[in-house]
Amino acid sequence: MDNNNLNNVQPGGSVPGKGKAIASLVLGIISIVLWWGSSALIPAIISIVLGIVGLVLASSAKKDGFEGGIRKAGFILSLIGTIGGAIFLVSCAACVACVGAAASSAAGSAAGSAELNDFLNSIQ
Repeated sequence: MDNNNLNNVQPGGSVPGKGKAIASLVLGIISIVLWWGSSALIPAIISIVLGIVGLVLASSAKKDGFEGGIRKAGFILSLIGTIGGAIFLVSCAACVACVGAAASSAAGSAAGSAELNDFLNSIQ
């Protein structure tokens, strides 16, 4: 426990903001695990949401007066989880768009080659 947090100890022995800092740390860890350990779109979205909630909890813990390393780690991990989830989400969307464009192009080529075959058959 930091010395500056000893002055903020409440009568029950709890430090204000420590619970929020721990929650931020846990949400940051879960956020990173979700986007790093999965290759699906839904976990990336959940990772972004959990990361944002973790960032809010870390700032709330700071407003409550908690300045410990747990809060800083929770903030950093939540930030990494949010950014990583967003990058994964954007790259997944770009991949889907590329596949869709390739499928559309292939369908257009198939239709064009059928028309070309009809034309060639008509002039023979």
